[in-house]
Amino acid sequence: MHESIEANLRKLKLGGLAKEWRSVAYHDAEQYLAALLDLELKEREVNRVNRMVRTAGFNVIKTAEDFVWSRNIALPNGLTREYMEQLRFIPRKENLIFLGSVGTGKTHLATSIALKACEQGKKTRFYTAASLANILLDKNQKGTLGAYITSLKRVELMVIDEIGFVPLHKDAAELLFQVISDCYERKSLIITSNLEFSGWNTVLGDNRLTAALIDRLIHHSHIVIFSGESYRLTQSMHRQQNGKDEKPV
Repeated sequence: MHESIEANLRKLKLGGLAKEWRSVAYHDAEQYLAALLDLELKEREVNRVNRMVRTAGFNVIKTAEDFVWSRNIALPNGLTREYMEQLRFIPRKENLIFLGSVGTGKTHLATSIALKACEQGKKTRFYTAASLANILLDKNQKGTLGAYITSLKRVELMVIDEIGFVPLHKDAAELLFQVISDCYERKSLIITSNLEFSGWNTVLGDNRLTAALIDRLIHHSHIVIFSGESYRLTQSMHRQQNGKDEKPV
């Protein structure tokens, strides 16, 4: 009987009930039905968030709870942690630009904010600059670039990570400029880079295009500066030191 009930629940696309209905205590019919419905709704919400996280395309999941705020992170006037973490910049179509050396937490913070956006039902995409450039070049060669860019118009928050790690081909830089231009005053961007703006022309390869891109980005942006030593390097050295300390004499 149990197998038949669970099979029928799955046919009705009530997966949450199919997994957990036997765990619900029965006191009266109304309470039991309400508990079952609540169980199914919670399961659907979990599945919805998981789908949005998968669709976003995160390289690694990093949460706000694991992020370490320090004095090496300089927030501009008017910007607070709460403003970013509560996603108040998204309805205003504002951008966050994180600049600083490798390993100082830029990607972690960008990922944690984007993850929170997924949890709140906001359509989100996560790319590295190189991966987005490759996608755009591929779509352009296949003649599907227009459809792909149209699909991005439904996105509310886009993260472009690691601008500056890899120089871009001229065509790729122009396509990236097109995407960022389309985002202007239509959606929010989070950009991370290990380069100051003055060095972006070495990545994009064209001074005029670089100037136009930066102009669009910073118009409605909060620029956060990350300084200090690489967190990963510091942690690695700390582990090695502890390992040496623990070795028997």
